[in-house]
Amino acid sequence: MAKTRQDPFELLNKMQQESLESAPGLPQETEAVKLWSGVGFRVGDVMLVTPLDHVLEILPPPPMTLVPGVKAWLKGVANVRGNLITIVDLPEYFGKPPVYNDDKARMLIMNAPGFNTGLLVNEVLGLRHFDEELERQDLSGLDDPVVVQLNGAFLRDNILWGVFDMKSLVENPSFRHVAA
Repeated sequence: MAKTRQDPFELLNKMQQESLESAPGLPQETEAVKLWSGVGFRVGDVMLVTPLDHVLEILPPPPMTLVPGVKAWLKGVANVRGNLITIVDLPEYFGKPPVYNDDKARMLIMNAPGFNTGLLVNEVLGLRHFDEELERQDLSGLDDPVVVQLNGAFLRDNILWGVFDMKSLVENPSFRHVAA
């Protein structure tokens, strides 16, 4: 019996085709989800989150000195590491019951040039990360006075997290004028 010679080029093409058909696929390139991060906190029963660069520090409420002749939501001033900080009860500012000074209460020191202000909140919930694609701009379902300071919201685990804009709070005339 005579052996038939195969063309080497055809043999290589056949081997390549069989290899391609049986080889596992390469990993697919997937785009990573873009996350938005902020500090989560609670004002009354509303869950809020503010951009990381809006907060300088988070502390337990410090001892404070009362300031006469101001609105009730301005709780006083405190010396925090040599800086005089004005302390505002954020829930009370929005017409809610004032912060009860318990183990959960915290003060967020705002990163606003010219404003050494600490905001008392009911609870700080830590760093929160949200998928940027899940941001909601429709806040019509939220009936709360804090809505005027929100710049969008995120929905996660059936909880609406309002994006609190501290910079617009500082620009609000009702926040700037504290005289009673």
